[in-house]
Amino acid sequence: MSSSTSEVGGTIFLFSDHEQEKEVASKRKRWWERLRVKCCTLPTFCKKVDPEEKRKAIVTKGGAFRVYSAGLSEHKRKYLADLYITLIDLEWRYALAILFNVFLVTFMVFAIFWWLMAHNNGDFDNLHNPDHEFCLLGVKSFPGAILFSIETQTTIGYGMAYPNADCGATLPLMYMQVVLGFFLETLMLGFIFVKIARPKYRSNTILFSKRAVINQENGRLVLQVRVGDLRKSHLVDSCISGMLIRRHSTEEGAYYPLYQFNCEFSANGMGDRVFLLWPIILTHIIDKDSPLYDIRPNDISSEKFEIVLFLSGTVESTGRWHIHWH
Repeated sequence: MSSSTSEVGGTIFLFSDHEQEKEVASKRKRWWERLRVKCCTLPTFCKKVDPEEKRKAIVTKGGAFRVYSAGLSEHKRKYLADLYITLIDLEWRYALAILFNVFLVTFMVFAIFWWLMAHNNGDFDNLHNPDHEFCLLGVKSFPGAILFSIETQTTIGYGMAYPNADCGATLPLMYMQVVLGFFLETLMLGFIFVKIARPKYRSNTILFSKRAVINQENGRLVLQVRVGDLRKSHLVDSCISGMLIRRHSTEEGAYYPLYQFNCEFSANGMGDRVFLLWPIILTHIIDKDSPLYDIRPNDISSEKFEIVLFLSGTVESTGRWHIHWH
């Protein structure tokens, strides 16, 4: 939630001089816009104007952060040290690409191993020799080796092709592929399941009002916003907190362009505890302890600031802790 006419400006860049990167991104955006206009002949197929594109806020209405870290190429290996969380945080198109390609690569690699074993044993040169002892019976080509590799790793059972236990390399190679297959299935399918069941998707059914209002209540000046839960399974033990982001200068002359102030909200007479049985109004009292106290009404249209609300609680259906920001 931000001021109605001006928000904390733009994307935040960390650890780099971003002027050149902004210029490149601006040229790319203009190029795509010209291409869209040329290719879009019917208005119904044109991209609709998204109000979020005009909101230069740090946090979008959906809870995503507009924070871009640049100049950290030497630190990207840190993500590999936390590989599982890195996989979970990937976008869906990359996650699915990794899932399919990991299995494809393992199938092909072991298919090559099976084909080489059969080739070294002379299986392909003695297809019509009834006296030859085959390592892979029924495998007559490399596509057959691929099918055999898939059947082995997925343990779906053998058909016309099956291994010969008397061949020395058969058992070790089969053991390695089955064990590696179990490990990859556990890892890949596990992270896909966790990605589907992530508590953050619960925020899609938590709705905040599009606008906040400043008015008087019980003789006090207050800032109010409404929040509601669409689901019947509510958040358990949930609480609300907030912060104000604006510039700040210290007495010593230090300047913080994005300083975080505590901005307390209360839900009716329950303090910061929230029970979303129905839509409720969250209230922030603008008194001497409020970070909004020194902002005059005439300055709201020109002062750049942003208010971020955090709603946290336990998802009743899964028992997982969930935090939603807006």
